[in-house]
Amino acid sequence: MTIRHFRIFIAVASYESITKAAEALYLTQPTVSVAVRELEEHYGTRFFERINQRLKITEEGKSLLSYASHLIALYDEIETSFQNPDPKGTLRIGSSPNPGAYWIPDLVRRFQKENPKLKIHVRVSTTELIEKLLLDNELDLAVVGGFVRSPFLTLVHLFSENHIAVCSPDGPLAGKTVTLREFMEQPLLLREPNSSSHEAFQTAKAQSGSLAEPAWVSSSQEAILAAAKAGLGVTILPEKLAEPELSRHTLAEIRISDFSFRNTVCLAYHKNKFISPAMKQFSAFLQADDGVYIKPAL
Repeated sequence: MTIRHFRIFIAVASYESITKAAEALYLTQPTVSVAVRELEEHYGTRFFERINQRLKITEEGKSLLSYASHLIALYDEIETSFQNPDPKGTLRIGSSPNPGAYWIPDLVRRFQKENPKLKIHVRVSTTELIEKLLLDNELDLAVVGGFVRSPFLTLVHLFSENHIAVCSPDGPLAGKTVTLREFMEQPLLLREPNSSSHEAFQTAKAQSGSLAEPAWVSSSQEAILAAAKAGLGVTILPEKLAEPELSRHTLAEIRISDFSFRNTVCLAYHKNKFISPAMKQFSAFLQADDGVYIKPAL
């Protein structure tokens, strides 16, 4: 099988049509059909089924698509790497919301200044979606603060992130020192599952033996902040996000005597990913932020 076979296969999977794939690749329909048939004969399975005049990819086809996408990306990156050893081209960076709010913007600004020829695209979204984009080769690497489950991703520890318990300034626990169980008895305002705050909550729940469930769950940090400021419950925020609110007295800290909310921030990338010069340089650039030293990951 050749690179050409896999490029044709990816196009057919994308367009769900031999005709449209042929048009996109400037090939004849018979050429595309033969390439797909040769792939199926070589691997001894069907990669597409015809349903309602459209080609639908099979489970075996989805598996091949994952491999083929990474193979083509690897091939293209090798070509680019040896033709242009300096960081050029495009670097696709993902981030979960918390690092994407307080760390990634300034980091990318400084990195872009040092590498003006490099185009950088940033996607800030939930950890769950960032994980999917890495697996689908739609991102090169990502900084994630939530829990990543896929065994196909390599995770490199960057730093531990402190979280602070907060509520509205006139809330019943504002400025007080309480136990974890007392904190868990309040209405809890949390981010979605797999987020850093939700994972920290699950750890706290297990340690305290509490059966508490969140009163609010949102994928929007702004919604959680607004609910906390309105006195609708308590929440936990990364220290970097909590500090400005505390200094403006829009939120008040709750000190917990027997527990510390922490989570790990990691660099993530696909295990089969070719590490391009741009990826290496960006990883090495993850050195320090406000005095936090981060060992180069790649």
